[in-house]
Amino acid sequence: MLVVDPVDRGTGLGHALTSECLARARHDRCRTIALHTIPIMTVALPMYLRMGFSKVHDAPPIHGVPYAVYTKAL
Repeated sequence: MLVVDPVDRGTGLGHALTSECLARARHDRCRTIALHTIPIMTVALPMYLRMGFSKVHDAPPIHGVPYAVYTKAL
């Protein structure tokens, strides 16, 4: 799970961490990377969409919390 300390939010740290995950997946020659997220991730979800992730489908709720799966072709 990607979480940025409130003190460091807005500094691009979440984007940098996600970019590093993408770089490592590319290095490993992955064709696709996937993540799951929840609607309350009001900063992360728009960032993932801007980075090229697309919603694939809703996932079963966990403890009543709705999740969705997003992927990005590499």
